[in-house]
Amino acid sequence: MEFTDPHSFVYFYVMKKNGKTSKGISKKWKATFCLGLTYMLAMITFSCVEMPDLNDLCPDPIEADALSLKEVFYSPYSNQQYSSSTDTVPLGEFRFNFELEIQQKENPSGASLPGQAFALSCAQTFNIRNISNISVILTAPFAGLPIGTDIGYLLETPEGEKLSELRTFEGISVYFGTRLNITPENYSQLKTRTFLFLRNGDRSFIDSTSPYIKIN
Repeated sequence: MEFTDPHSFVYFYVMKKNGKTSKGISKKWKATFCLGLTYMLAMITFSCVEMPDLNDLCPDPIEADALSLKEVFYSPYSNQQYSSSTDTVPLGEFRFNFELEIQQKENPSGASLPGQAFALSCAQTFNIRNISNISVILTAPFAGLPIGTDIGYLLETPEGEKLSELRTFEGISVYFGTRLNITPENYSQLKTRTFLFLRNGDRSFIDSTSPYIKIN
């Protein structure tokens, strides 16, 4: 065997002395190459697989009936509590919120299967079919509107729907948050009676007073 490179000669001598030959080294290189190629193919395969939408990993809505209004409360949320009637809040941060009291049906059609995993960001939703409508009635004048006005058309959900127009309550949370689409006088308070009307004729209501609303 002829070596034109002295470094090659030294390398061959050391390998030979240690009982290793170029044939053994070649096998190791082949194994390493195959392992690397397998890893690359796996990476390419997984990169081509479309990941599911996180919303698809959430459980289906559970069938439930509304029983009554549970609470009316106001945003912003600060110092681990919602705003009270003695607080003053900017109009841009003001939100009119309420919570429903519900009862899940015995055999919910949207119940998840045992052992089924869902995204951590999922919030349970419900199909509530026994609600007729929800009204928010002024118990004191507000922004030039008289007592008895239903201001549901001025309360808008995050999806851009007016509270007064909601008739379908499917895939919803028990928590509703709305923003006020009117500019009242500076430091006004919203005094209301919120009604929940059910399709069987039952109704429930809660009286509430908002924080003072700061305009400028």
